[in-house]
Amino acid sequence: MKFFVPGMPTILMAVRRARPAFLAASLALAGASIATTGCEPPAISELSAEQGIARIRERHADAGWEKVVSDVNEFRSRYPYTQYASEAELLQADAYFQSSRYPEAVVAYEDFLRKQPTHGNADLAYFRVGRSYDLQSPEEVDREQANSLKAIEKYAMFLERFSSSQLTPEAKQRIEALRRRVAEHYAFIAHFYWKKDLYQGALTRYLAILRDYGTYEDLRAVAQERAARCYEELASELEKDPKSDMSVYFKNETPASLREKAKSILARADTKSGERK
Repeated sequence: MKFFVPGMPTILMAVRRARPAFLAASLALAGASIATTGCEPPAISELSAEQGIARIRERHADAGWEKVVSDVNEFRSRYPYTQYASEAELLQADAYFQSSRYPEAVVAYEDFLRKQPTHGNADLAYFRVGRSYDLQSPEEVDREQANSLKAIEKYAMFLERFSSSQLTPEAKQRIEALRRRVAEHYAFIAHFYWKKDLYQGALTRYLAILRDYGTYEDLRAVAQERAARCYEELASELEKDPKSDMSVYFKNETPASLREKAKSILARADTKSGERK
């Protein structure tokens, strides 16, 4: 016997219509749950030290630099005294370097070297400090070269400690390239002051070239000639105005002493020219 309930057909039709949407929503929720629980690896803090360093090595090999950085931070917090701590720190420093985060790389490599100065990869760490400054230095000689000077300093420190390293030839090559760049930078600034008849500013840069970068004959020749001219111009200025502000570099000079310096520079230039002949 069948019973008839008023409104039953309408209810059954609504249930049939709702069933596909309900199933789809249920499947979507199940899929989301699987994605969040099944695909994400466990956190470093849930792994052993051996498993954690293995994870970091794997991500480093896959060039997952951001993951390496974050994983090492967690690893160092979870296992500060493990035998793998130094390796993790070096991998993190390399991740900074490989992802062009050079200021962070410098800090990370130098922190590693403070803790492990005799580590088997200490030469690479020292070299990378210099290289990080090098890569931050602009190639354009009209721009500030503070990072070039810092790179030269760090490369020199590397060479003092690791003269037999495989990286030594590259360090020497980079020092020479950077020295030339810095010398041209001084020449650029000197020429800027020279064109504006600002002889004090020009002279200090030409003298720096003669003192520190005299091995570059083309730059030295110009610097000698113009430095002598600057001394002559400053001597004339001092004759016109004995109270002229000659800056701290020349405050104790006289016109005669300035002209004597000009003659001395030109004499050295003639001597160099004679040696080349």
